[in-house]
Amino acid sequence: MFIEAPALAAQAASEGAGGATTAATLAAGAPAMGAVLPMGGEEVSAMFAQAIAAHGAQFLAAGALGVAQREAFAATVATSAATYTAMDAVGKALLSL
Repeated sequence: MFIEAPALAAQAASEGAGGATTAATLAAGAPAMGAVLPMGGEEVSAMFAQAIAAHGAQFLAAGALGVAQREAFAATVATSAATYTAMDAVGKALLSL
């Protein structure tokens, strides 16, 4: 099986950029998700606003977990690319003996 190390490195960079973009999007939306104003002055409106804010916090936590997983995947792919590059160099060196 042939592995293209430069393609793996490009994939790692792409995944890293995707993780950074997702993190930036979540960070930009966080203030709006956390600062929910009640629709009215009664108790039900306040409770509903608290529920919406709690849901927003859960969404941000799940999104942060997704970002961490994507960044871990990017690091794994980058490690694989470096490993394949090193092993290709070792193989070429052995073949030149």
